[in-house]
Amino acid sequence: VASIALLAFNGLILMMPEFFGGEGEDGGRDEELTISRIGALLLVLMYAQLLFFQLKTHVHLFEGDDDMVALIPFHWALIGLVVITGMVTILSEWLVGSIDGFCEEFNLGRSFVGVIILPVVGNAVEHISAVSVAMKNKMDLALGIALGSSVQIGLFVLPMVVLVGWLTGRDISLKFPNVEVYLYLLSVIIVSLCLTNQRSNWLEGSLLVFTYVIIAVGIYFEKVDDES
Repeated sequence: VASIALLAFNGLILMMPEFFGGEGEDGGRDEELTISRIGALLLVLMYAQLLFFQLKTHVHLFEGDDDMVALIPFHWALIGLVVITGMVTILSEWLVGSIDGFCEEFNLGRSFVGVIILPVVGNAVEHISAVSVAMKNKMDLALGIALGSSVQIGLFVLPMVVLVGWLTGRDISLKFPNVEVYLYLLSVIIVSLCLTNQRSNWLEGSLLVFTYVIIAVGIYFEKVDDES
């Protein structure tokens, strides 16, 4: 429930620059950047509170199974994480540099590649992990995996991009196409409705898959101006 509320809060922040950021004039652009930077600060502060909530004040709500035994020592896991993070950083640079050529070669929009293809490919291991633990009837862990990355991107990575751009003199705002923000909020609402009874079944799973498919279809036909 907390993760869904945080995603909805993220959607609220994303709507603010469009609603109150002006109409493309210099003054309007300044207002858009100001709203985006304040929103980014709020999102980062909210993420910090989430970490404090999970790691300090309400640790008992996130305790794992006592019968689980670590397969490798902690220090080896930490070293592996650092090495893999470095590799992912290098590969991400190559990936970003090849997106334009990939879009032109396969006649795909950048929105479709960024919203649909890259998340599926980049989070494949995460998706497999969520499904595998769900099949073991560990739904809390499955939801934590499925929603945790979305919360991390929405409340930390995205606002940090805006803040780092601010510090380095690059104007980056949280203004996205209205249609994409509305789709994001509607998907959050659908997920929250599926989680209200704290139970799952194949019909709700099919509903979520079909929701993803129709969003992918819409994004595929989205027309975005080059300037935007």
